[in-house]
This record gives sequence, structure tokens and C-alpha cells, in this order.
Amino acid sequence: MTQTGQALLAQGRTNRIGYLGVVLVNAAGLLVLHVWPGWQEFTFLTADTRSVLGIVDAALVVGIVVNLLLLFRDPPWPTAAGSLVTTLVGLAAMVRLWQVFPFDVSDTWETVLRVVFVVGLVGACLGVLALLVSLFRMRQVARR
Repeated sequence: MTQTGQALLAQGRTNRIGYLGVVLVNAAGLLVLHVWPGWQEFTFLTADTRSVLGIVDAALVVGIVVNLLLLFRDPPWPTAAGSLVTTLVGLAAMVRLWQVFPFDVSDTWETVLRVVFVVGLVGACLGVLALLVSLFRMRQVARR
């Protein structure tokens, strides 16, 4: 096998490990939120957490589904499209968390969390733009 072929196999293996890692982390997130110990056990979460669970769950489930699909086959176009979907749902979850802010923390920690949310929101918006450009370019190449 050529060096290029070996590099592609290694990259594919690395991608699959990453996809599996995302599936496991998101599944663990759902487990922690709803089964054990359950979000009610986290003293820094308020009762308002109920109003954000739907979108947070959606972000975790979409991440699981997309990464399970990519685990078995990850051609460029579906990979970029799946990344766009997961980023958009994650962005919606971050916006909802920002709006509700179901955290009972000190003023200092609230500031820290808000800064983290801003960084995440900006990063997600940049990610959406980059993925849209990537999909547009793939479409242009496919037309040729």
C-alpha cells in the first residue's frame, strides 16, 4: 500500500474514533441530565432548566444521530451538511440557554459563564459561515 493510502486509512480511523467519541459524550450527557444523577441534583441549576431541556436534548440527540451516520460513512458533502445541522441546533441551544440562563451562580461566575457563551455563540456563527462556504464550494465543484 502506498503512503497516501496508509495516510487515508489512518485519517479515516481517526475520524471514526472522533465520531464515536462524540456519540459517547452526548449519550453520557443525556444520561446525566435525565437518569443519573438527573439535572435536579445539580445545585447550580434552577427550576428554569426545565424550559431549556428540550433544545439541549435535541442538540445532544442530533449530535448522536449525525455522528452515528458518519461513523459508518463520511463522504465530504454529507459530513459538512451534518456538521452544519449539529452546529445550528447547538447554536439554538446556546441562544436559549443565554435567554433563560438557568444557573444559580455568583455574579462573578455569571460573568464568566456569559463570556463563555459569547465565545461559543461567535464560534458557532463562524462555524456556520465556514460550513456554508464549504458546501457552496462542493456544489460548484460538483457542477463542473
